Amino acid sequence: MTALQTLTMKANFTALVRSLVLLGALLIAFPNAAPAAIPAGLDLGMDNNFAFIDLGATTLGWNSGPIAGNVLFGLGLHANLSGGNNGGLTNGGVLFHDSSAIISGSLQNPVTETLVPTTTTQDAATIAQNVSNFASSLAATQSVGTTISGTTTITGNGGLNVIDVANITNAKLTLSGNANDFFLFNVSNAVMTNQPMTLSGGVSPSNILFNLTGTGTVAVFQTSGGDVSFGTYLATNGGKFQFSNLNLTGRLINVGGDVQFVSGSMIPAVPEPGTFALIGIGAIALVCAVREPRRRGLRRYSR
Repeated sequence: MTALQTLTMKANFTALVRSLVLLGALLIAFPNAAPAAIPAGLDLGMDNNFAFIDLGATTLGWNSGPIAGNVLFGLGLHANLSGGNNGGLTNGGVLFHDSSAIISGSLQNPVTETLVPTTTTQDAATIAQNVSNFASSLAATQSVGTTISGTTTITGNGGLNVIDVANITNAKLTLSGNANDFFLFNVSNAVMTNQPMTLSGGVSPSNILFNLTGTGTVAVFQTSGGDVSFGTYLATNGGKFQFSNLNLTGRLINVGGDVQFVSGSMIPAVPEPGTFALIGIGAIALVCAVREPRRRGLRRYSR
């Protein structure tokens, strides 16, 4: 490389380091600028890369959408995809699946498919099961009775809020708190809703988890017209998802249960990554920016 190229590379490196330092300073100065770290044991890890995960030797009927993100199918899933309400993936979403997934039909908006090894889908299922088990082991911090219905407000304690409930039935539910509040609902039977959920005080959808522990004999998450939902809905015991007019800012994860995703249902947005993810993205950008001038220099040298 010439002296000028070396100086340019150093200048780019210095500028990017300064940007990362500034990002860190802003996160320290403004702690509510990004969601708080997810409590240990409840972090879904790689599963957070997907808006919708459906795994197991079950059936998926998908003739609605759109879904704003990536999806992951596998472990024997039989997925029937059809046009419906302009169904498909947005925001550059990709359909990842392993070789055991049987995918038939077609969506009105063509989607990009990528084959992944079965180890990837199995890891995703294992993470989901581990999080569900850990969530179920936690003692409740708030008592709401066996059923939440009607107009209900749950106020956070500034940290981990654990709510055990059998059913959430057409509740006009408000979660009130701040960016440090994490709301965990252990639901033993089902969530059925045609009502809007509301978040207030800085509560983040990325800090809301519904752990649906019902079995395949019931629809553990069911929506109809009027629904507005937030958070991650996780089912690992074979419970079914049955949607009409689902409007979810969040994620769906189902292992071993049938899913019907129809009639105007959509995931228009998924929660933003947290603080550490943002820093990681910056670090990746830094590495790429440093490597690119080096590659250019090597190519010139090789000539």
